[in-house]
Amino acid sequence: MEIETIGYGGKKPTDFFKELESLNPDIVVDVRENPFRAYLGVYTLPHLEKKLDSKYVWIKELGNKTRLMPPTLVDEEVGLKRLQELAENHPRIVLLCAEKLEENCHRGYVKKRFLELSSGD
Repeated sequence: MEIETIGYGGKKPTDFFKELESLNPDIVVDVRENPFRAYLGVYTLPHLEKKLDSKYVWIKELGNKTRLMPPTLVDEEVGLKRLQELAENHPRIVLLCAEKLEENCHRGYVKKRFLELSSGD
């Protein structure tokens, strides 16, 4: 099982989708609290569902309610459980959010927590 992250902030849509494709995800998990409003509509839930089809899943529970770090997730326990369930059938997961850099985004926290739970720590 592998988990990567990607953020679309500051990227042209063509560059973002090339980068995403290069990560070769089995599934793309959107961890934004609200994927219905985004730059130019390109990164909205309806557009991503259409573009990525069955490779796209939104887990609202992993959204950051405060947009601050450390994050306050909508429902961390439920969200991480859903992510673990997805990992059973999708060995390569990519977490998606708006922030360009993982270290400035709650998706880095979600990745860390997921790996801790997966390793039994």
